[in-house]
Amino acid sequence: MNLREKEAVLQYHHKRLNRPRVEALGWRSVETQEQRFEILCKWGNLSNTSVLDLGCGYGDLKNYLDTHFRDVLYFGVDMVPEFIAEAKKSYCQQSTAQFFLIDFLSAESLLTSLPNVDVIMASGSMNYKCTNPEHPYTTIRRMWNAARQGIAFNLLDATKQKAEGPLQVYDPQVVLAFCQQLDPHAELVTGYHPEDFTVLMRH
Repeated sequence: MNLREKEAVLQYHHKRLNRPRVEALGWRSVETQEQRFEILCKWGNLSNTSVLDLGCGYGDLKNYLDTHFRDVLYFGVDMVPEFIAEAKKSYCQQSTAQFFLIDFLSAESLLTSLPNVDVIMASGSMNYKCTNPEHPYTTIRRMWNAARQGIAFNLLDATKQKAEGPLQVYDPQVVLAFCQQLDPHAELVTGYHPEDFTVLMRH
């Protein structure tokens, strides 16, 4: 992403910081946020794994993982300073959570800054408009190469809605076809929410 596009992402969230936490992240409700977490976790048993959350926001996925799995080492990465600062406050007493302020939407940054982990997840964090036609495919490929066991991510569904504001939409079948070049068994999950779809990939 170029600097103007990244600034649009930051402004989108900064304008929402005075709203309830889940709305500041761009979700409509806690229920829809957790619904997406549930589908991402269809990836498999995450107990005794390390998970990197790209675009972690306030680290809400950490709570979900702790509720449903055992001994998960969680790394949260975001480019919004306010999100990372609040996440660190919330989880400062937990040795199983670490947070990093990283511009993960930059291919160069993503290549050099990702911790070495088992599974990488991205919930909503690749939905931003970008003039580079290879986005989010570059990010997906780098996630796949960096994760020891696999990745899971969701995107907004172009067959269900149009792009609005700084948000982009994608054709599920086009994304799936790309992912199957990396993992022939890549799994597309739809029907859980009218706005988006999830892809699960395993090494």
